[in-house]
Amino acid sequence: MRLGWVLDETGEVYGGVGPNARLRLAARVTEIGPAAVDPATGRPFVRLLTTPAQAAALLGWGPPGARQAQLAAKTAREQWGLPTARPAAIEEIPAEGMRLS
Repeated sequence: MRLGWVLDETGEVYGGVGPNARLRLAARVTEIGPAAVDPATGRPFVRLLTTPAQAAALLGWGPPGARQAQLAAKTAREQWGLPTARPAAIEEIPAEGMRLS
C-alpha cells in the first residue's frame, strides 16, 4: 500500500542522479527470503527487523519519516488487524531469511 513519497532534490545517495522521488510503501510481511549479495562488496546485505518508528529513526528520515512510520502502523492496524508494534530490541535477520508469525 502506498504511503507517500519524499523528494530527493539532488539524488546524491544515488551518485548525483538529480531530483527524484522516493516512494514509501507498507505491506504485511510474512516471510523474508535469503539476503541478496551487494554487487559492490560481494557480501550479503545486512537486514534489520525493527518497528516502523525505529526504522524511520535509524534511517534519519526526520519528521516526515516519523509521520510515514505512524501511517504505516495505522495502516497495519486498520488494513490487516495487526497490533501497533512496541519498541523492542532490533534484530538482525539471518542471511538465509526467516518466517514471521
